[in-house]
Amino acid sequence: MAVGAVGIASNPTYVANLVKTEPEYVESLVDGVVAEACSDDVEQLAVRVFEKAVGRPMGMCTELYRESGGRQGHVAIQGNPRRNDDLDSMLDEAERFRSLGENVIIKVPSTVNGAKALEELTARGWATIGTMCFSVPQYIQMAEAHRRGAQRAGMTPRCLITMLPGMLDEYLAEDAARRGVEISPEVLRHAGITSAREAYKIYRERRYEASILSGGARSMAHFTELVGDGFSITLSGKLAQDLLTADLPRESRIEASALPDVTGELRQKFPDFVRACDVGAMEPEEFRPYGPVVRFQNALLSGFAMVVGEIESRRVEKA
Repeated sequence: MAVGAVGIASNPTYVANLVKTEPEYVESLVDGVVAEACSDDVEQLAVRVFEKAVGRPMGMCTELYRESGGRQGHVAIQGNPRRNDDLDSMLDEAERFRSLGENVIIKVPSTVNGAKALEELTARGWATIGTMCFSVPQYIQMAEAHRRGAQRAGMTPRCLITMLPGMLDEYLAEDAARRGVEISPEVLRHAGITSAREAYKIYRERRYEASILSGGARSMAHFTELVGDGFSITLSGKLAQDLLTADLPRESRIEASALPDVTGELRQKFPDFVRACDVGAMEPEEFRPYGPVVRFQNALLSGFAMVVGEIESRRVEKA
């Protein structure tokens, strides 16, 4: 926090990553959950590990949260990705997450049911993040859901909707390889950045209360090219350190644009790039099977499975 961070993000891959970097810490979390014996359902136990894991960063951010009047200092938590399509499960999890602390912010997917969940949580006055969002149509749906929930609540709780430029770039690179499409890295690097900028335009034009949080950064350009008023960005510790070391010019780039021939080539070669950038390019029912969303969902499932595996392994050792 000393270098200007204003919150901490997490998702179901968070603990899986800690298994690699802090195995003893994760082992202590898992042992504590197993010892509690609060459920025989291993999925519920895995979510309980998530809840314990965010306790550490929540403590780090509490003072900032209070000093900022609740505008900063949030720590994100996301539930069981195997239940991402179940509205009731998302709401039940959110109820438990809300009791973790005052500065928790609850993540839900940017899908049809995720929008319903976000509206309901907003109506309760809770802070939210719409995650797994790769497109302008998804951003609009989630921002509208937040606006409806805020109207019901008579207040405007904090809401951030993710755009994921680095992950979109990776997906399009894989798509090009599958289809045998030739694309230069220099052109491709503009895809995710352009999609995030297009969402930002809508945010400004429609004066949405739900701001944009750019995640999934894979390079310094995913920060430097998106710096601008009202735009938030999450970074890994390593990438943040790289930026600090580089000491690059501090200038707003969010309203810049790629050259027309670059975006023209991306539009010609990638239908999913068009879907990411254009208003009305997808219907809400198309969000869940949208390629980048499926790819991210699979990553979350993999991370969740790793945590489930750790629990099952420790259960056997304790038996």
